[in-house]
Amino acid sequence: MIFRFSPRLVACCCRQALWFLAATFLLVSSFISAEAAGSSVGQPMEFLLVHGDMASCRPANSCPDWISAEGQIMGDSPSKLQKLLKRLGGRKLPIVVSSPGGDVRAAMEMAYAIRKQKLAIAVGRTRSRDCPYAEPICSAARAKDGSIKGETFSVGAICFSACPLFFAGGVERVSSPFALLGVHQITTTYSEVRIKYRTEYETVNGKRKVLSKREIGRQFVGKYDTTKLGRQQRARLTGFLKKMGVDESLFDLMLGTQPISIHLITQMDALKLRLTTELAAADQLVVARDCKDKQSIADCATPPPAGAVSATIGE
Repeated sequence: MIFRFSPRLVACCCRQALWFLAATFLLVSSFISAEAAGSSVGQPMEFLLVHGDMASCRPANSCPDWISAEGQIMGDSPSKLQKLLKRLGGRKLPIVVSSPGGDVRAAMEMAYAIRKQKLAIAVGRTRSRDCPYAEPICSAARAKDGSIKGETFSVGAICFSACPLFFAGGVERVSSPFALLGVHQITTTYSEVRIKYRTEYETVNGKRKVLSKREIGRQFVGKYDTTKLGRQQRARLTGFLKKMGVDESLFDLMLGTQPISIHLITQMDALKLRLTTELAAADQLVVARDCKDKQSIADCATPPPAGAVSATIGE
């Protein structure tokens, strides 16, 4: 048997290889960018209503709205999210998130909240034209009601540590090749406190009976961190992933990565793990409206050219 190679096929393969190399380079570059910019590291997660301000929809005043969620997930993040959702009155707006991680329990609570509302989510960031490049969301861009006008972008957006648990709550979940998804081991911090009590009792017929007991002081002894998970913690996490429709092997990736490191999840691996639901980016998610059943976000976000006529080509 003789194999003949088509020049067209070779050219196609070369283009794919070059695209892969370019995507890999940009992936690494975006990681460096995210680290350099901080991506709201250390800042509590803030939820903002964003009114789209893209050049493509601005003239017709047809820009979409979305929710920006940027910063570290804290214990009070779920209540802040619920407050904004209540204010929106049931509007099903997509969420654009960028976070270094944070509180695991809070991340899972927010995931349940957005799944209940059937909201979509994307890894990405929001930028206002009224803000400097180094500070995409600034106080100068905020309206009196706290909302801003902006557009989405992916380069430098991250969803690390506990953030993928929050991300898992979306009914539709997307992440661009230029944004970063990553996991590592969960660290639990235990605080040891010595409590002193004053107890009053009496002895009746040789038996001691407690009359009262009250706390009279507390002393902080210390704290320690551990990555060991108890049986209940494991069951809670695997059960959560199952409810969210995410492959439980994501849990194994978390366990196998030290807390000082991050296991970056490629776009294709995220699909295999069902952490993402399809190949799309944040900017596509926010503009996708009135999607038909089983229509991809990418197709829904791209309107047909004016005067286009659909046709079926038969063999």
